[in-house]
Amino acid sequence: MAASKVKDTVEELQAQIRKLAERFDKEREKQISQLEKQLEKVRDRLNQEMKRQREYFAKLEKLQAEYRERATATVKKQIERARKAAEDARKQVEASEGRKRILETEVRVLKATAKQAHSLSRVIGQYEKDLEKRAKEIERKVAPKKAAARKAPAKKKAAATKKAATRKAPAKKKAAAKKAPAKKAATKKKAAAKRAPAKKKAAAPSSGS
Repeated sequence: MAASKVKDTVEELQAQIRKLAERFDKEREKQISQLEKQLEKVRDRLNQEMKRQREYFAKLEKLQAEYRERATATVKKQIERARKAAEDARKQVEASEGRKRILETEVRVLKATAKQAHSLSRVIGQYEKDLEKRAKEIERKVAPKKAAARKAPAKKKAAATKKAATRKAPAKKKAAAKKAPAKKAATKKKAAAKRAPAKKKAAAPSSGS
């Protein structure tokens, strides 16, 4: 009887142990599954975070590359602008220097031309003075001949007028001699005509008395 009780007790205890073991196994499996689930979630979160980090770093690298490209392009443009500005400045300096040299040459040419013109004007002035002097000398030499040539026709005209006057004088005397008796006769007739009416007037009062 005691042995059977012990056996029963042992069996009960074994049964309880098995139940506890099963419960423990179940609990352990449950906890393990929960832990696995949690681990999976953590793993997923970590994977997502890593993915985000990779994407973020990729964006950063892309932005850095873009910034590098933009910076390089900007620097290249600035360098090109600076080079072009320097080239333009050099060309302007060369052009200004060229214009300066041209202007200096033109000034020298103008000054030389002015000197030549001045000397030429002096030569021309002296030549004009010489010509005027020569013309005056020629005029002095020619003037007496002209005066004599002018006086000669005047003398000829005076002589001709004297000859004509001497020729006309006898004719005038003859005409005057012819006209004198006629004038005397005419004056006599006029005097007689004036006297006749006076005589008639004198005779008229005497007859009336």
